[in-house]
Amino acid sequence: MLRVVPTETWQLVLEFDSGAVRLFDCSAGRRDRPGFDAAELASPETFKHLTFGGDGVRWPGGPALEADYLFAGSREVSGSELERQQLRVAYRNQAPTPEHPTHHVYFVYVAPFAARPLVIGESINGGHAEMGGSAAVDLTGLLARPGWQRHFELAGCAWAVPLVEDAGRADRARIDDLVREVCRRAGTAESDVAGYHGKR
Repeated sequence: MLRVVPTETWQLVLEFDSGAVRLFDCSAGRRDRPGFDAAELASPETFKHLTFGGDGVRWPGGPALEADYLFAGSREVSGSELERQQLRVAYRNQAPTPEHPTHHVYFVYVAPFAARPLVIGESINGGHAEMGGSAAVDLTGLLARPGWQRHFELAGCAWAVPLVEDAGRADRARIDDLVREVCRRAGTAESDVAGYHGKR
């Protein structure tokens, strides 16, 4: 497999060597898969903490799914549905700020299969009184955007700045680097969730 992207809805976006892109639902019961317990992946952090290779996907200390099984159990995905598949890179509540005393969240998401694969934004106040917003940009647009490094820092992913700025890597490779690093950090002390709850 060329790419595996865990989404925020317990799905895996899988790009196979053939070029086929498919969506595998990890939240569904897998009665045809003895030993695979979807409940083990109920935590978003556990679900995202995966590695993959040409032979399949595995979770440390947990289940493993072979490429052939993933292909057979998934469905084709394309167009706008594919472009909407996102993985959160980081989010951090920086309140109190001049804009709001309790809720001012900076966030960064990656949508690897979209033409503009990076989503950056702020949630201010939240709920029905939301005053924030977001923008989807490609790497060129992000690098030209004033203050983007500061936004990444406020969102809790200053670590991603060198990956984005690595001019020696193709755009797709840099996006893939972001995904792999999010997966590596998930469920550890380096995860964005640990930072979110640890902020004082």
